[in-house]
Amino acid sequence: MNLIWKAFQWITDKAKAAGGLCLVGMTVLTCADIIGRFFKYPIFGSVELVTFMGALAVAFALPFTHQTNGHIGVELVVRRLTLKTRLIIHILTGLAGSTLFAVVAWRMWVYGLNLNQAGEVSMNLQLPEYLIVLAVAACFFVLTIVILRGVIEAFGQLKTK
Repeated sequence: MNLIWKAFQWITDKAKAAGGLCLVGMTVLTCADIIGRFFKYPIFGSVELVTFMGALAVAFALPFTHQTNGHIGVELVVRRLTLKTRLIIHILTGLAGSTLFAVVAWRMWVYGLNLNQAGEVSMNLQLPEYLIVLAVAACFFVLTIVILRGVIEAFGQLKTK
């Protein structure tokens, strides 16, 4: 099981780096487009590319953000509960979240395959949209596994209490 967690940790780290590259790409492309527009030479398709990179940046960051508890959480009430109660809440919300993201990943995967079959492409650059949808679906799958790992760890802590 430890090998599986290490593999998903590696995937999470690479996804985080890819998300960072998307942010850098968005910045560079936007700046180049603004400069180009100033000289009457805008970059054709820059809005599409920035949109795709924005979606990928968010999706690539999700597993790492959950793993490091970097998301926003409301803990005013929960923090005052006993450790056992907090672990139970963590397990229940983790199961609900992993179920949700597993379904979302599955349906996005099906949607991406449908886009591929239909030959859908972006409006200006004619880039295949299904690749972005499948990449986001894969990120949701990794997020599901990261959430389940947290559930398993919390369940292990609950058993020792």
